[in-house]
Amino acid sequence: MAVTAKFVTDRVEALPNVAAALTLRLYNDDATTRPVTFAISGDLGVHTRLGSNSATLETNQIVDVPVTVLVPSTVDAGMHTLTVLVQLDPDAANDSGANDGPPVATATIDVPSHSDYTVELQPARSKGSSSGRHRIRLANTGNVAVIAELSTIAMDDAIRVQVAETTLTVPAGGTQETTVQVTPTNTFWNGPTIDHGFIVSATAPDGRSDELAGTYQQRPRVPSWLGPAAAGAAAALIIGAIVWFAFLRPWVEDTADQAAADALREQVEELEAAAAEAEELPLGTPTDVRLDVDPAGGNSERAVEAARLGTVLSITDIVLQNPTGAVGTVAWLRNDEVLLQSELANFRDFDLHFVAPYQFEASDEIVLEVTCRTPGSGQSSCPVGASLVGFEDEAD
Repeated sequence: MAVTAKFVTDRVEALPNVAAALTLRLYNDDATTRPVTFAISGDLGVHTRLGSNSATLETNQIVDVPVTVLVPSTVDAGMHTLTVLVQLDPDAANDSGANDGPPVATATIDVPSHSDYTVELQPARSKGSSSGRHRIRLANTGNVAVIAELSTIAMDDAIRVQVAETTLTVPAGGTQETTVQVTPTNTFWNGPTIDHGFIVSATAPDGRSDELAGTYQQRPRVPSWLGPAAAGAAAALIIGAIVWFAFLRPWVEDTADQAAADALREQVEELEAAAAEAEELPLGTPTDVRLDVDPAGGNSERAVEAARLGTVLSITDIVLQNPTGAVGTVAWLRNDEVLLQSELANFRDFDLHFVAPYQFEASDEIVLEVTCRTPGSGQSSCPVGASLVGFEDEAD
């Protein structure tokens, strides 16, 4: 006299992200009603759902429980065992009529191999006077390793495009990155920016090929704001010389005429104000921006702030904060262009000061992106902050 359990179909094929259906069949040939519960085990247990977690079996009753297995695309290919343990009610299990051990039903799940991946060029556009930097990111969403061969094509002879690794081998469920360096054959000191196009091709042994288009914006070596800054400094020197030779020196030599001195003082104050205005570099009014990101473990998150319309934002200082000691990566971007990138473990509170500011033109996005691999002790997320200090000026 016993409760028995079995899968009516004890072997099925489970395609990635496609539900595979089985039936768990229970039979009670005992003279006593048997309440039972179910426990799932096996390496696919977390991907298995039962139509019910318990059942009550009357004498000579058959009960079918639907079972669904939904296998993610990254589960290893091959044969997997699914086991359901049928647990009797403790009081019923101690009855003399109960079977000696809990019934067990076992099924074989056949997961076929499949290859799939995504490949991206980040950012799509880079800027610089002497080089541009991009990265190729390949994420394997299949259940077998992916090997991709990388090659580059420059759309004109004015640039050289080099990839750090020509072959990427990524295990199932993994991600790998490599850098792409774009270098102009010639640089120029001033003038308009020039856009250079290029293509990175990723080819897999199965014949799949992806072409990723990118742009390197070559800028002049002398920033556009340097000319106005030099003109302002020169004007300040000239005004200072005029103030001294035309007014201050005569005033020092002849202080007898108080009325003339008062008039001179007013003129000096006006000229000093003009000089102070001329000495100011065209960076604008001091301002600051705060960005905070708090992704959960294993996730990425972005904080975005846009430069106001009609303005130019110049960032001269940045302080990065990782107060909980989280592990992961942080990147500071202008739109899709990576300006700074670092491991969270490389700093707790880390400040940077720039001789030449990073400029954000009207509507440019200031982005703080954090990937949280391991939260700090006692934490479930990776709180990271960035305080940015600079100047805001009206756009030309």
